[in-house]
Parts: sequence; C-alpha cells; structure tokens
Amino acid sequence: MNHMEKLDSFIQQAVTAMPISGTSLIASLYGDCLSQRSGEVWLGSVAALLEGLGFGERFVRTALFRLNKEEWLDVVRIGRRSFYRLSDKGLRLTRRAESKIYRANAPEWDGTWLLLLSEGLEKNTLAEVKKQLIWQGFGVLAPSLLASPSQKLADVQSLLHEAGVAENVIFFEAHSPLALSRAALRERVEECWHLTEQNAMYEAFITLFRPLLPLLRDAEPDELTPERCFQIRLLLIHFYRRVVLKDPLLPEELLPAHWLGQTARQLCINIYQRVAPGAQAFVSEKSESSVGELPAPGPMYYQRFGGLPEA
Repeated sequence: MNHMEKLDSFIQQAVTAMPISGTSLIASLYGDCLSQRSGEVWLGSVAALLEGLGFGERFVRTALFRLNKEEWLDVVRIGRRSFYRLSDKGLRLTRRAESKIYRANAPEWDGTWLLLLSEGLEKNTLAEVKKQLIWQGFGVLAPSLLASPSQKLADVQSLLHEAGVAENVIFFEAHSPLALSRAALRERVEECWHLTEQNAMYEAFITLFRPLLPLLRDAEPDELTPERCFQIRLLLIHFYRRVVLKDPLLPEELLPAHWLGQTARQLCINIYQRVAPGAQAFVSEKSESSVGELPAPGPMYYQRFGGLPEA
C-alpha cells in the first residue's frame, strides 16, 4: 500500500469508527472551517465539501434543516439557493467552544475555587443551568453546590445572565484546602468530574489518531492533497471536540497521575498544524457565500493551538 492508499484507508476507518451525526459533523465544520471566514456558506458548498467523505446531499440538507430549526444557523434564500450562516446563538456557542478546543496548554491556576450555591432555582431551570455550568467545567460537589477551580467569574456571570438566573444563585470564592485534605479532595475531584470516563475517551481518541502521525510525516507533498488535508482536519476536530468539550480543564495539581488530556491535545496539535494550510485551500476552492468567495481568515484563526503556519 502506498502512502495515498494508507491515508485514504485511515480516513475511511475514522469515518466508520463510530456513528457520525449530521448536525454534529456540520457544527464541527462551521466551528472549525467557517466561523473565522464569515460563518456563511451555500448549501451546495457544504455538500461539495463533505461528498468525498461519503456523505450525500440528503444527509447535508437534513442536518442544515435541523440546525436552522434549533436556531444554531440562520438561512438566507437568494433565488433558488439557500445560504446558511451561524446565528447569534450559534456564534456565541462556537466562540465559547473555541476557547476550550484550540488552547495550547492547560489553564494556569492560583489555587482559587469558584463555588456556586443553587438552592433558590426552580427545578427545570436548575437542570438546564447545571447542564451549561457542567459543560463550562463545573463539578457537582453536593446536590446544590457546584464548584470550579478554572472558571473566571465574569464568564460564569455572563452565562447566568443569558439564562436569566444571575440574581438567583450565590457565589463564593474559596482557596485550596490545607495539605491534610489534599488527598481527599483529589479523590472527590476524580469522582465529581467523572475523570475515569473522560480519560477513557481521551485514550480512544489517541488510539484512533496516533497511527496517522507517521503517515503524515512520511507522505510526499503531492500525496497530502487539499482534499485529504481537509478530510483529516475535519475528522480530527470532530472527534477531538467531542472529547475536549466534556473536559472540565482542571489544573494539573488536581488531576490523577495517569491523565491523558495533555497527550491528546499535543497529538491533535501536531496533526492539525500539518494539515491546516491544505484544508484551508480546499475550503476556499469549494465554498461560496451569498457575496461570492469566502474572506480570508482573521488573525484569531492563526492563534489556534499556540500558532498556525500561514498558507
């Protein structure tokens, strides 16, 4: 098998590794390839981008329709053509996810904890707010006590304002406990943040993508075509995003010794940096917005993962 065949075989294996939801894959596509390039594209362009991965137009139409229904995408119709763009909600959620997905290192920690007492919230509201806070990295220390060692107060307050409950919860700032309770805290952290499950997800990601690195290193430039680069990058981010968005990004001091988060992040960075320029070229070639070609990505794009090569 030559390198081209090996790369194509890897891509096929990744596509079939687990069921891929259309809405989730297209959310990955918008977040990774389009959010920094106006966030708008013609339906036919999405179909052209995904065709080589084996996803047909019906798959694309159904997913875009659902994302529009969920108010994650807005649609503009010009003649017989539909252009889908990230809505305000879609953009807000994408920006929030970007800060977790594309960071180069674990966050620094000064030993401060943010504690949130949620006693006063109505049951359904509480469930929704809890879900969002857990997604942001909070853990449930006790039924109505949520805690996070890595969240900024301003970010959490804006999230609670959006949910309309900023005045119904009580915040405390606390500092890490005495040396005596460190071991007990570590054990509690592992349990409250489901770190064993999270670690298993990182392990599965590493097992799937690690064999790709030597293939990329040994491939000739003409074997790494823009389309292959795009397919690898989209699948890489799609699988990494599913894992890292569930990661509470806890400080190193609180993590178990066998933690695989940093290994997975480094693997993702090494692959992403190699395929990013080719993938961008393929997106430019296949994509059209309501005003023509997609604009070039802004400076924020080039800061991903601590710095990307210019095309």
